[in-house]
Amino acid sequence: MRSHLPAGAKPPKSGYAPLFQRYGYGVPNLDRARRSASNAMTLIVEDTITPYGLLEKTGNDVHHEMKLFALPWPVEELRKLGNSEVTLRVTLSTFIAPNPSEASQGNRYRYASHNLRFKLNRADESEPQFLARISKAAEQIDEPESEEQDGWEFGSNRRDVGSLHIDQLTCKASDLARRNLLAVHPVAGWWKAKSRLQGELPTVRYSLIVEIDAEKLECDLHAEVSTAIEAATAVGNVVVV
Repeated sequence: MRSHLPAGAKPPKSGYAPLFQRYGYGVPNLDRARRSASNAMTLIVEDTITPYGLLEKTGNDVHHEMKLFALPWPVEELRKLGNSEVTLRVTLSTFIAPNPSEASQGNRYRYASHNLRFKLNRADESEPQFLARISKAAEQIDEPESEEQDGWEFGSNRRDVGSLHIDQLTCKASDLARRNLLAVHPVAGWWKAKSRLQGELPTVRYSLIVEIDAEKLECDLHAEVSTAIEAATAVGNVVVV
């Protein structure tokens, strides 16, 4: 599969296009699926969001709601690992209603009833800076975002297609310890229209899966999280497996 990637130690994000066209996200890894260890952890969120609404003063259609999760990261354990590399994988899934209008063809912002995105804060990014970056991205209408330089393997232009978004990054454990804010936010969709929002505002379901894998490192990611999960500020039901 990877022989289709351009030559080089680190191929460009656009180079993954032939792999996705041929294989999707690859083949299941039986060893990984069977492995249940203290150095791998998965957080699961099942929640709802109301993506669009109307301003009371002007009546204009706007993005209505965003969900911000303060992830109960095992900070101390990640700091102990220092410069050792760990992998983070995020999956965001929702169901969309296609636009029956022919005018929507070829435009991903007008075809889907709603579009959701996920964002993770950077290691040196404060919460206000993070929220400001999301606000800017949410106002994007017809053009794709500028490609992120956050270490994501596939990149926003590749993952933000359809209703199943998956991406992963490998970074220093000490950096991941500081990247504990994750947002789910809407961008434009055909439900974001005054005529559609005059009645009851549409609420949609989504699933969010966040995985940390330290694979070959000896560590216990579960113990610290089991304590922190009780104080997590995430909205929805969070399950650690």
